[in-house]
Amino acid sequence: MLPLAFFNLGFSEMVLVAVIALLLYGSDLPEVARTWGKAYQEFRRHLNGIRNELNDAIYAEPESPRRLQYYPEFHRDATTDATPSTADGSTPADGPVIAETSSPAAASTADDAACREAHGAA
Repeated sequence: MLPLAFFNLGFSEMVLVAVIALLLYGSDLPEVARTWGKAYQEFRRHLNGIRNELNDAIYAEPESPRRLQYYPEFHRDATTDATPSTADGSTPADGPVIAETSSPAAASTADDAACREAHGAA
């Protein structure tokens, strides 16, 4: 509680501060007091602005979560995996033929083999 007692100024302490300020600044005291008052007012305005921005950020409504977009052109379909096509949409005559398999692991292996063959890998 000692630091709070330091700022508890009585009448005699305020008179002492006024006398010291008058001795230091003399006739320029009104101008100095006006400058200090404007600086204090500007400081408080900036401090209130920062406090308002923080309150806005803290108490703002959260954004609704974004929904996932559905892009059908990137959707892998069983029919497109079974018959490879060229850029113009036709099926190549000498392209690999993927056999229908019943297990997902075998289908994945067949897809990997088709990809390697299509890209020229051994």
